[in-house]
Amino acid sequence: MAITNFDKHASAVTFAEAGEHQTAREMMADTKSPKRVPVKAPVKKPYLQTVIFGIISLASYLYIFSNEKLVTDVFTRGGVYAAWPIGTALFFSFVHGAFGSNLLTLLGLEAKKK
Repeated sequence: MAITNFDKHASAVTFAEAGEHQTAREMMADTKSPKRVPVKAPVKKPYLQTVIFGIISLASYLYIFSNEKLVTDVFTRGGVYAAWPIGTALFFSFVHGAFGSNLLTLLGLEAKKK
């Protein structure tokens, strides 16, 4: 026959009423309370960031493709202008990556944690 927490508490109350307070304290200290699991704070979803980076990404692509001649002329000048394609690639990589990351977070797709 297993002794439940209810039985232990009832016995401790009986000892306390009989004047054996130390025994009651010891009995109450032996009871194992269930482990408390910390509650995770709700994660805010990045709706605004997704929209902002999506608009910036879309506008950037539209600008690049609508000004194809200007982009080609500037990017092929050589010299110091060789930094323009590199800077543009970094800009597009950052904006498109931020948009994609926020979109995947909104959809609930997260990387597997080891």
